[in-house]
Amino acid sequence: MKSLLIFLFLIINAQEETRPECDILIQQAIEAMHQNKHAKSLEILTKVQKIAQEKGWHKELFLTLNNIGANYYKLSDYGEALENYLLAYDIALSYLDTTQEMVVLNNIGILFYQENNLAEAEKYFLKAYTLAHKNTDSFKMGLYAVNLGLALSSAGRLEDARAYLQKALPLLQNHQNVLLQGRYALAENYYLSDEHKNAKEELLRLIPELTTLEFIEQKASGLLLLSKIALSEANIKKAEEFAALAQSPHNSLDTQINIFQHLSNLNYREKKYELASKYKDTVIILKDSLYHLKSSSQFEANRVKFAMRNYEIEMIEKTKNYEAERKMLYASFSAIVFIILVIVWTWRNAHIRDKQKKIIAERNQKIKMLELESELEAKNRTLAVKALNMSNRNEVLQEVVQNIKEQVDLSNKPEVRKYVAILNKQIKKDKTKDDFLIHFEETNHGFLSSLREKHQNLNVNDIRFLSYLYMNLSIKEISSLLNITPDACRKRKERIAKKMGLQETAELFPYLSHI
Repeated sequence: MKSLLIFLFLIINAQEETRPECDILIQQAIEAMHQNKHAKSLEILTKVQKIAQEKGWHKELFLTLNNIGANYYKLSDYGEALENYLLAYDIALSYLDTTQEMVVLNNIGILFYQENNLAEAEKYFLKAYTLAHKNTDSFKMGLYAVNLGLALSSAGRLEDARAYLQKALPLLQNHQNVLLQGRYALAENYYLSDEHKNAKEELLRLIPELTTLEFIEQKASGLLLLSKIALSEANIKKAEEFAALAQSPHNSLDTQINIFQHLSNLNYREKKYELASKYKDTVIILKDSLYHLKSSSQFEANRVKFAMRNYEIEMIEKTKNYEAERKMLYASFSAIVFIILVIVWTWRNAHIRDKQKKIIAERNQKIKMLELESELEAKNRTLAVKALNMSNRNEVLQEVVQNIKEQVDLSNKPEVRKYVAILNKQIKKDKTKDDFLIHFEETNHGFLSSLREKHQNLNVNDIRFLSYLYMNLSIKEISSLLNITPDACRKRKERIAKKMGLQETAELFPYLSHI
């Protein structure tokens, strides 16, 4: 189970002494970020970045880039986050001290952790922890030790993880928020070590203290652990209670996936297969949403760039250490540089080729999607025309039958009555409705089942009306199909929108387009 790592220093550093004109803006950006107003936060930070670049204010530029990275991290765009952290890291190395350097190392470690690259995550957390130890900064040592503990727990190195966590907790006694996260990490370690009793006791003490939105992820994960422990104890009722308490609209996609996966397993164990399947479908939908948020290719490219930057730094440090031997090693060093340039040139050409292939593949994919959309639109239009023609035909047939019935001298003739009966058989009102919905479901696979699942209060006529709207038919066309006036059609549209919980009828078509 992945846990939320501690990402605190972005705020603390923004509160350090900076130039007043930038400090206020940075604080506003951080507040907007915590309110999930990322567009506003990034707009403010971009403004500060421009000022800092123009005036050569390295510390303010560092804070700006770090918080831009934090915004993208919260948006799960890890590639963009890493790119900004790399820029901040370069500034810290060139102009600032190790205090800022360790912040970025911790943040980069978190990104690798989220990508499940636990070896790289441990490497950067350990670098940050080592720098904190050299600076005798006990608070930061405790914070980075908690992150190390979480990463090592996820890697299955539970004893090593617990050693770091036990080091961390005494260092965090005066920092309640971070201490709570450290205690949660220890409870999770107990659970992964099959020490369920210790885990349960720690979680039951901890969860009542996790009252703010800041700890919503830890609270949900803790309740989920308690549910799993209850399930292992065959206490199904308690397992269901804890799982229900874990659900919250504020949970991240990762946490929601974990909760619904657990609910699916729980209901499957209780042989509630329909409900288990429903939760499983929700997991699939959430995983799809999470996949589209992540920029794995950009993250990998920046990871390589960061590795190259580290290599260059190591080469510079080695050059300084062996400066006395520079003349003797000059020829060898030149050869190494030449080889590196050849490797970089070769890698760059390969990277460009790969990038071109990806661009071509993406364009081909877009073309296929456009073709599919065009084909779907054409099928829907054909279906609509067919429905309109059938409706018009039935209206004409009904009118002919009615006229015959009104002419008594004709309607009483046996031969005429025979033809009237034939005409009546041709009028297929109910059959038309059934045929339309059957053909519509074949053309728009999954739409009707999703609509019924989301809005179980809709009747057949409501669903048929919504199908016409989904096909982008006008009010006039729909009223003709339903044999009602346009005004009555508009009123029905308003009634169905309210029935679905929408404030305006204008929201109906966009809503249906995304089902």
